[in-house]
Amino acid sequence: MSENLLPQISVGDTVTLHFSSADAQTGEMLEYTYDEEPKAYTIGAGEINPKFEEALLGCRADDEISVDLTAKEAYGAYNKKLVLKISRKKLPMNTIPEPGTVLPMKLPRGREANVTILSVSRTTVVVDANHPFAGRDIHYKIWVCSVTPFGSATHD
Repeated sequence: MSENLLPQISVGDTVTLHFSSADAQTGEMLEYTYDEEPKAYTIGAGEINPKFEEALLGCRADDEISVDLTAKEAYGAYNKKLVLKISRKKLPMNTIPEPGTVLPMKLPRGREANVTILSVSRTTVVVDANHPFAGRDIHYKIWVCSVTPFGSATHD
């Protein structure tokens, strides 16, 4: 099939993607999906970042694109108010708190988030409820593996 005949991505289509992301300032690799099965997403369903979707519209299978997101567009600005000091008693029963451990926790106002333990004392634990990539501008490289046009009966 000529490349011109491959379907262009539009809203409602299902795409499979591989991508890598890196901190735009330091180059530190943050995510890399090429060693696993490509992930499937429906364009317009809110499953991926809106800036990703915008960049993918009009692409075709086998296209490679780059997307640069500011911290605000990606995972948000780093919020110091999301660094919380809590009683060790509030941790799940079988948790051995160690700095760097990530665990699910109910936050004030009932929201649930994965938190990272920053420090531990005898009675308290300091946790960070920010996304690990919050506050970072991120450079993405995306490879479109496949495009299934909306209404095609090829997915489960």
